[in-house]
Amino acid sequence: MLVWKAHRSKVRALAFAPGGGALASIAGDSRFVWLWEAHTGKLLRKLTNPANGHAVRAVAFLPNGAHVAGLHDWHSASVWEAATGRLVSVLRSEHYYAAHALAVSPDGARLVVFTPQGFLEWSDPARAEPTPRSPERRHPVSALAQHIGFSPRGTWFYRTSIGLTLYAVNDLTAELRTLIDPNLTIPTAVAFAADESRACVGFGHRARVWRPHEPDAPSLHLRGHGAQVRAVGFSTDGGTVLTAAMDGTVRVWDANTGAEVRAFEWGIGKVRAAVVSPDGALCAAGSESGHLVVWDADN
Repeated sequence: MLVWKAHRSKVRALAFAPGGGALASIAGDSRFVWLWEAHTGKLLRKLTNPANGHAVRAVAFLPNGAHVAGLHDWHSASVWEAATGRLVSVLRSEHYYAAHALAVSPDGARLVVFTPQGFLEWSDPARAEPTPRSPERRHPVSALAQHIGFSPRGTWFYRTSIGLTLYAVNDLTAELRTLIDPNLTIPTAVAFAADESRACVGFGHRARVWRPHEPDAPSLHLRGHGAQVRAVGFSTDGGTVLTAAMDGTVRVWDANTGAEVRAFEWGIGKVRAAVVSPDGALCAAGSESGHLVVWDADN
């Protein structure tokens, strides 16, 4: 287990590289993306777009691991080469929309941004371009969204508003189903198991595990946190699910029974972000105090 003071302000989001060797973080209202060596906490480099002074609000590795995408306030995304920090592409809307969320498809061929006007989509986001590139597709959506993403195998696209809404992956206006908390609590985090058999959604102080292929099946309740759940994630085999909350704890649950398997508390303050590496070997969490924690998933 490794703990270090990475930022002077709250950690907003984390992302592991596909191999788990690097960890990306964003914090506060900074316009930088930080890349860390996951096993040592060594700062590898800071990524920024010199022409864009807006804060970075979301970050994601492209599936090839060679590129990192960051979503800026208002109107654009930047794509960098991870190994060098070189800015490769700028994806920009011609209108100044407040940007809320970022998603990259499992094959890396599509990048989607959510704005109040709906989904904006670019193809081949890592393609080097000398000038900013406008979105090729726009998909109007009436409701707001806090989180968007693609399921791991590319079966669905999803967003959260009142609940978790699943879309046809090739038609981001075609709603297939919505999973709603009976208390109508707004979702705070979403994760899918690698085989897409389960989806975990944070709601307030708790989380629910659904089977998206069986929307009428009862959901599994994960209760135990004393504050809002801010992040969720599955182990590689889908047997356990992780939840991180503002009560300063990270908990691991049996995804089949809902029983708590273990809990972590490092005394670093409120946990705002957490992530499981794509290979399931590592987990990371970021706190309101700017600390990062990386630990082996089996410990």
